[in-house]
Amino acid sequence: MCDPATAAACLSAPSRMNGVTSSARRSTQPVARAPKQERSQKSFDRVLDSSLELLAERGYAGFALTEVSRRSGVSTGSIYVRVDGKDDLLRAAQERFLEKMAGEHARLTDPERYEGKNLVQVVGELVSGLATMLLRNARVLGAFQQRAVSDPLVARAGKASYMDLVGRFSQLLLGHRDEIAHSDPEHAVVSCFQVAYATLARTLALDVSQDAAEDHELAAITEDLGLMCIAFLTWPGGDATN
Repeated sequence: MCDPATAAACLSAPSRMNGVTSSARRSTQPVARAPKQERSQKSFDRVLDSSLELLAERGYAGFALTEVSRRSGVSTGSIYVRVDGKDDLLRAAQERFLEKMAGEHARLTDPERYEGKNLVQVVGELVSGLATMLLRNARVLGAFQQRAVSDPLVARAGKASYMDLVGRFSQLLLGHRDEIAHSDPEHAVVSCFQVAYATLARTLALDVSQDAAEDHELAAITEDLGLMCIAFLTWPGGDATN
């Protein structure tokens, strides 16, 4: 398993809490040359969608421009007009994926979703929602995470996304600061996220090419994670230094 900062080589959205913003990521050099015509844009959209579909099915090891071309109906020559090669196409597909995940992050941590609920209820639903989101996107997340080991650009985008999700998760829970017994609430909520994410990522086998846990195992682990986070946040002795 990668360390928590690289474990999510695949998500995204804005967060100031951790000093990483999606705007900063977008300010880097584009990995694909933007089409100038609407028809060309639609063709490249098909290429990116086909890339993500292929990654979900075969992972990075089975990712090939020729197969992307066949699935999208766009010639390899036309693809090379937009990107310089397979790795740039992968990075462009990651950007598209991160935009989709940004919306999922926002919905998962939308305060209105938890209106009128106490900390225990919010933690339980939030951890359960995190597991559901990761499961739904596990195949593509895993492909990017595996590639991040050798591609620093993919890793950097993934880390920015991970830090963004930490910020959203933490901000939501800190809205219930008065219910948190730990002496350092900021540290406590971040620790809860790190443990929950890392455990779920391992359970779903995002970092290796192997089968994920069975559904009943994931459900049990998710429930346990929620209970552990609740206990950590509400235990008066949460600060081990006291």
